[in-house]
Amino acid sequence: MSDDDLIGLGAARRELDEAIGAIRGVPGFGSFLAPPGMDEVAVAARYQPLVYLAAAEAGGLAMVVRGEDVEHVPLPGLTGEALRGRVARHLELHGADKEDTPTATDSWRTGLDDVTRWLWTAVMEPVLGRLRADGAATLVAGGLLGLLPLHAAWTQDTSRPTGRRYALDESTLTYVPNARALTAARELAEGPVERLFTVADPAREAGSRRLDNAGIEALVAAAAFPGSTESAGGTAADVPTVSAALGRADVAHLACHGEADLMTPLESRLLLSGTDALRLRDLLALRLRLRLAVLSACETSVPGDELPDEVVSLPTGLLQAGAAGVIGALWEVPDQATAMLMTEFYRRWRHQERPVPPPTALREAQIWLRDTTNGEKLSAYRKALAEGAGWLPEQAADEFTLLLELRGAPDERLFAGPDSWAGFAYSGV
Repeated sequence: MSDDDLIGLGAARRELDEAIGAIRGVPGFGSFLAPPGMDEVAVAARYQPLVYLAAAEAGGLAMVVRGEDVEHVPLPGLTGEALRGRVARHLELHGADKEDTPTATDSWRTGLDDVTRWLWTAVMEPVLGRLRADGAATLVAGGLLGLLPLHAAWTQDTSRPTGRRYALDESTLTYVPNARALTAARELAEGPVERLFTVADPAREAGSRRLDNAGIEALVAAAAFPGSTESAGGTAADVPTVSAALGRADVAHLACHGEADLMTPLESRLLLSGTDALRLRDLLALRLRLRLAVLSACETSVPGDELPDEVVSLPTGLLQAGAAGVIGALWEVPDQATAMLMTEFYRRWRHQERPVPPPTALREAQIWLRDTTNGEKLSAYRKALAEGAGWLPEQAADEFTLLLELRGAPDERLFAGPDSWAGFAYSGV
């Protein structure tokens, strides 16, 4: 990293500190991202391990906290230099992939495989070795490490359908910015879960990329909350309408574009109808009480590459604003794969005889999307359609079966690559 880069990072750090100070000036947010004391950390880690991860120039460290017990795990491969290089390459390839050319897409997929393989060796393998008896853990990823999909770290394993074993196969992994946010999220999660609000592909100005399957996602989400759904789309999804509806909702599914801006974190935003945008500043003022916010949009978890910390993103802000859990996208996620993933997520969370918690439902849905063949998916959709299963609206079934019939052989796995399923990360509880 050059001297100019270091000067730039220092200036960016000051910008970030000023932004955090501004957030703390909002009534009720005086402790926003303030370091919690050890007592608070111990309370947050009572139910499942809280794992702090940090890089350093001579090698990184993980701290696995279980109540008042703290176990230190050396991570010699997680040096500051190695992390900076990996993140820089990851962001470079991600940016190039937006050009939507076959070469750029192939390079992005290869680069994603490379960085997630490195994450296994440098970070997750040593940590998972201490977590296998737990089944679930919450990660606090410091600095640039928060830009990478730790749950998608992998190693070769010929016994698995894809020939790989991923970190999320070993444990349900969630993310939080700190212990205080985790404790607050647990308290919020105890409330009712009855009312859904959806936003589906608001009508933007000319030239904006459409989200072709956003309407299907809204139908799938609504099927999980029959008779208790409020929705907004097209030109109706403006800031006043969406703000008011969020205040009434227990769950929000927002299938719209998002932009994160760490240089001015309070301006991170969800793009609504016309030129409207719901900013993080606005969300903090709403004082929400959501069990879950699903940000089924492009890059809603990405803060950009200007700053050395990923502490103020849309998911982080929503946790502070009053959401117990947030599902956000780390990169530009494929539209069709996302619709299938969300369908399976809601099926497991809301439709099963024994439903599972949202973080588990997301993990299981990601594994299902990744490991099942095209033929297995087709069989599942046809069976559900024939039985009139409530979790699969007819329009969704038609879209999914047509896609699978046209793309790939029945024994292939169309969405096996991490670019298709690993883009979503779960923050909170």
